[in-house]
Amino acid sequence: MKTYKLIIGGQRYEAKVVEYTPDHAKININGTDYYIQIEDDTQARIPVLPKQEQAVPLAPAWSSDFSSGSGEVRAPLPGVISAIKVKEGEAVRKGQAILVLEAMKMESEIGAPVDCVIGKIHVRERSLVQENDLLMTLEGIEISAKPSAKTSRQPKPATAETAPGDGVIRAPLPGVIMDVKVEPGKLVQKDDVLLTLEAMKMESDIHSTMSGKVAKVLVKKGDAVQEGDPLVELGR
Repeated sequence: MKTYKLIIGGQRYEAKVVEYTPDHAKININGTDYYIQIEDDTQARIPVLPKQEQAVPLAPAWSSDFSSGSGEVRAPLPGVISAIKVKEGEAVRKGQAILVLEAMKMESEIGAPVDCVIGKIHVRERSLVQENDLLMTLEGIEISAKPSAKTSRQPKPATAETAPGDGVIRAPLPGVIMDVKVEPGKLVQKDDVLLTLEAMKMESDIHSTMSGKVAKVLVKKGDAVQEGDPLVELGR
């Protein structure tokens, strides 16, 4: 279960989403469970905030200091990739927007930290990412020969979870199934979209972590799932 570290009013909190459905959520904060009712966005009495004219820039979360960095741009917070502004091999200037991250219904531009070339893009649009997940690798900057332990740590896959050997694609976090893209008997390749999951009012595509034939679809549109729940079973 993913733990989110928050600072509110100077106080530090650790929060976990224990349960999530379309009308309520259970969130554990510093060891205490809180039951939260979620109001329908269609209710007229809920005020609608005006859309921002321009997204607020956020600095990317680097895994080490710049002079001996790894060249890796990582997610500063959990969210969904709403737009990718660059292509692999493209030269960019410092401060230029390279992608847009949506979190809690707010879009933030992630800017290039230096003049560089986009080496590898590790995410796709509508991908769900967690804090510190690898977004892009940059070239044309000084890269340390021996990255720190934090740099070399591989992020947990955000698209889905697969228990070794069982071929079952599982929910990476609590949410509601918005659409199912496959059916039993369909052949899928690694990274194909299996279904769409809504979590905390954000929709993201769940991609297959392996290639195979769909043996069973274990959920349907509208189902509420918890972290680790089986979604699709694949066979060879």
